[in-house]
Amino acid sequence: MTQAHPDRTATEDLLHRLTHLRVNRSSGGPALYKPVTLLWAMGRAARGEARLLPWSETERELAGLLDAQGVPARPHYPVASLSRDGLWALPGQDDAPTAHGDPRRWFTERQPLGGPTEEVYDLFRNSAVARLAVREQLLELYFADHDPAPLLARLGLPYTGPETAAEPEPQPDPLDLELPGARPGDPEPWLVTAAEYEQGCRLLELTEEQRHGTRAVASGTRPRRSRAARLLVLGRSEGRCENPECAGQPAELTDRGLPLLEVDHVRDLALGGRDHPGQMVALCPNCHAVKTRGRSRERLRALLLRVAEERHREMRTGK
Repeated sequence: MTQAHPDRTATEDLLHRLTHLRVNRSSGGPALYKPVTLLWAMGRAARGEARLLPWSETERELAGLLDAQGVPARPHYPVASLSRDGLWALPGQDDAPTAHGDPRRWFTERQPLGGPTEEVYDLFRNSAVARLAVREQLLELYFADHDPAPLLARLGLPYTGPETAAEPEPQPDPLDLELPGARPGDPEPWLVTAAEYEQGCRLLELTEEQRHGTRAVASGTRPRRSRAARLLVLGRSEGRCENPECAGQPAELTDRGLPLLEVDHVRDLALGGRDHPGQMVALCPNCHAVKTRGRSRERLRALLLRVAEERHREMRTGK
């Protein structure tokens, strides 16, 4: 298991290990074994399926996924390696092998029960923000030369491609696919607690240096934008426009019950702004239009930057 960093909490250390995997690069590019295995575990957790599976089921499902990605169907390799990383559990198997050599015989003879650790499973099961942020990082780091859409569709994980909408175009609600539809009387699926907001921000900050300055593959010029960051801002807003001068609050919702709000970077990423809730706000369509092309936009941008910083600080500190 990787040694925890003394300056990180247990959750931060887990998130760091999930997004900073040690992978084999002997073929020139990063091997997909671990990322595919973690995405498979994420899909199962998001659907509420059992955390632990018999080896025969794990072997069958992972072998098919790896083969579809064009890599040798060796499911024993990522399971053994993730176990050593402290991200995969093989209960009762204290002598589990390392990924070096060929651990296939051990798995065939022992037929172990296994799955992600309880901490990983709970994170994937209970936090839409964590699922989004971890998935974004895995796709950016390991799937640059692969189309992840077929894999994610097979795993039941929503995917609409890199977020490439150029600011200041209105955003078409890209989070619709990420969240369950809201039914009357149900809690709003987009709301986040202060604890989840803090956890999500920590995760974004762990990966921010790696994301900074990268471009969406589809355009080559537009900065990447994190859906996890946008979900945090949407949840922080509680469904209300964050412009304190907003003249009216639209009561209309999307077909899936999400607020009709557009999450905006107050400082454009192309001009050095951060892809971080501390510099983002949720705006109704009218306020977004004023901020983008209204005569008072410069004054409004300055106001919204102060609002973003204040709302972010209040959410993280509870003050």
